[in-house]
Amino acid sequence: MKITVVGSGHGGCAMAAVLSMRGHDVSIVKLSNAIHEENYEVLRARRAIRLLGIEGQGDFRLRTVTHEPGEAIPDAEMVLVYYVANYHGVVARRCAPHLHEGQAVVLNPGYCGSLLFLREMKAIGRNSFPLFAEFETLPYSSRIIEPGTVDIVSRNVCHPFATLPASRAHELTEHFESVLGKCVPRKHLLEVALHNPNIVIHTAGVVMNASLVENEKHNFAMYRDGFSPSVWNVVHQLDAEKMQILEKLGADPVPYFDEFRLRTFDDLSIGGLVGFRHYASEAPAGPFTVKHRYVTEDVPIGLGLLHSLGLETGVPTPICTSLINIAAAMLPDVDIWGQARTLRSLWDGTLEELLVMLTA
Repeated sequence: MKITVVGSGHGGCAMAAVLSMRGHDVSIVKLSNAIHEENYEVLRARRAIRLLGIEGQGDFRLRTVTHEPGEAIPDAEMVLVYYVANYHGVVARRCAPHLHEGQAVVLNPGYCGSLLFLREMKAIGRNSFPLFAEFETLPYSSRIIEPGTVDIVSRNVCHPFATLPASRAHELTEHFESVLGKCVPRKHLLEVALHNPNIVIHTAGVVMNASLVENEKHNFAMYRDGFSPSVWNVVHQLDAEKMQILEKLGADPVPYFDEFRLRTFDDLSIGGLVGFRHYASEAPAGPFTVKHRYVTEDVPIGLGLLHSLGLETGVPTPICTSLINIAAAMLPDVDIWGQARTLRSLWDGTLEELLVMLTA
């Protein structure tokens, strides 16, 4: 299958390496030259990516490595978007002219970014669209350990997803599950967005541990060190706000630990803190700065969306709102509230109209 990965960070490189190893024809598009440029230049020079870790090892071919979406997107059967969600609008504008019916476009993380792609395609007069799908979180935990080399340290075994609209879910499982792995459909994109674990784990894990994150004498590892009983209290209350909103949206109010177990373990008897601590024991250290995507992405995009949907559904979100305000105070040079993903930033109609469209 011809597959184009949009994004050359650790998530995109991990997926590109695995798919190439499995025999697919893989290209990488990097839309900016602001970060990871050395990694991109090595990939472009080699036309190959080096894979290490639990999925396999070796150097695997890349068909095209480019800054130009027009060179790699039009003939792709599947386009996998691995960009920080803050930039979904930019990615959508750059990619929309090259997308067409018959393709699948998968966003990971999603956070309802497909709606921005749909808006951009309509704006340029397109009347037919790819199959858009979104997943809760990345399939692999990975790191770029040197330019051109990605190391995969853990994998998710199950991938809850939703398509746009939800009635097209069978198309993804029929045609692309062999590429993407075990895919479990959800009711709609909003359900998948709110079940992104980063909303409750990354945000509370960093904001509530800022002094440890910034302590140069301590090798902070958020998953291992960041969750004392009191921080878990914050997580559980934030998770409760999420679940109340999910109920209002007609979705399943699944607690964080249950969704974590489904994604992470083949053995579903593993759960709760036992499963989390096992995962934490394998997770890499960090972050070492509060100005990290765990805050700069997951607060405005994840908590911002949760806050907005709370307002729309009449569900109070005091924990969510407090974490956003604290993050905004800690990072006064980052416009956290201004960047917030909201219903209005995604959709021009009412929430009820959006739900009708998503569940069609």
